[in-house]
Amino acid sequence: MASGQSGEKITGTWPAARDLSAHQYHQMTLNTSGKVDYADTSAGTIPLGILQNKPTGLDKEAEVALPGSRSLMVVNAGTDITQMDKLGSGNDYHGLKVTADKAVYGAIALEDATEDGDIIEVLVVGPSYISAT
Repeated sequence: MASGQSGEKITGTWPAARDLSAHQYHQMTLNTSGKVDYADTSAGTIPLGILQNKPTGLDKEAEVALPGSRSLMVVNAGTDITQMDKLGSGNDYHGLKVTADKAVYGAIALEDATEDGDIIEVLVVGPSYISAT
């Protein structure tokens, strides 16, 4: 579980696209209307950062952590997450270990996770792609 936040807290605030109160510490994006919404990197969505608060409806203020060290809720989906694993998100918007060539990721694990719903410290790196070398 997250052991603490390090470094300066860098966030941005935008209106929420919907009730995101159940998605604190999940990866988010800006939709085409400029509102914070779920980021499903497995579907090609580019992540913006990690939701820090619990906006309760449309146009409520959504605070999103930008690159730096933050907490992220993860799903292990049968594969444990270890330090330095690249994390994208699945259709549940939780952090998810990604390894495939050209997969999108928005965070790097700074702690291990072995259970669905673990909240771990991650380095938010902004949208990046795995590249086979």
